Parts: sequence; structure tokens; C-alpha cells
Amino acid sequence: MISQDDIFNKIKEVLVEEFEVESDNITLKANLFTDLELDSLDAIDLMVTLDKELEIEINTETMQDMRTIEDVCDFVLAAMQDE
Repeated sequence: MISQDDIFNKIKEVLVEEFEVESDNITLKANLFTDLELDSLDAIDLMVTLDKELEIEINTETMQDMRTIEDVCDFVLAAMQDE
């Protein structure tokens, strides 16, 4: 069973490797846009990467409501449990 910590670590890994975000800035409460300085295209790229690596389906409507790393973790965890 995958945990929120597992998902958080995967998101953190992607943010550091793909988007050059400082590891220390990535927390559950970190805002994707204000704290991590992602733009809307970066957010889409993040979701596409997670979609491929975690084999889940993420639609753009759902993505629009995500603001924090915790939002993304919660969504991914729910999507993985639905499969």
C-alpha cells in the first residue's frame, strides 16, 4: 500500500530533478506557485510526469484546484486507491 509519504517523496524527487526546485523548500504546505515559483505550464508538466510515473489519470479540471504539495499528494493517493 502506497502512503502519503511515498507520494510526497516522489513529487519532491520530480520537482528537484525536473524543475530544479530547492529540496528544502518542498513541504506539504508549500504552494506550487508562490512558494515553489512554478507557473501554470510547470504545474501541467508536473501532473503529466506524475501521471506517467505513477500510472494514474489526472485531468486538467482537477489540476486547477491544486495549490499545495499536500493537495497533489491527496489527489494522487485518492486516484491510486480508486484503481
